[in-house]
This record gives sequence, C-alpha cells and structure tokens, in this order.
Amino acid sequence: MNITIDLDSYTCSNDRLEAIEYLLHNNVIFKINLKNPYFETIKGKYNIDIIKEEGDIIYFIVRSDG
Repeated sequence: MNITIDLDSYTCSNDRLEAIEYLLHNNVIFKINLKNPYFETIKGKYNIDIIKEEGDIIYFIVRSDG
C-alpha cells in the first residue's frame, strides 16, 4: 500500500529533505507544487520518477537507486 505525503502541507516537517530521508524506503508517493523552491533541490539530490502531474502539482517517487 502506498501513502502520499504532501510536502507543501504545514503538517509536513519544516525540512522537506529530512521528511524524504525518513520515509525514503517506505512505499511513499510524494506530492509537491512545482513552485515550491524545495522541488529543484529534491530533483538535484534524488533520482525521482514523476508519476502524475495535476496542473502545478507533481506526484513522484524516489527511485531505489537514490
């Protein structure tokens, strides 16, 4: 079962990268707005696969190879 974590949500960690690291090896789909400045950092640090795009919202997973 996959869960979706909204990286734009105020209930998410203040450090989005910390949240990703903590949940990295679980079956997690991450959701983030393209305009969120963390998105560029995430793309640079991790190998991601974009699963779905809904307007400015991107759903992605972090590939197991990093």
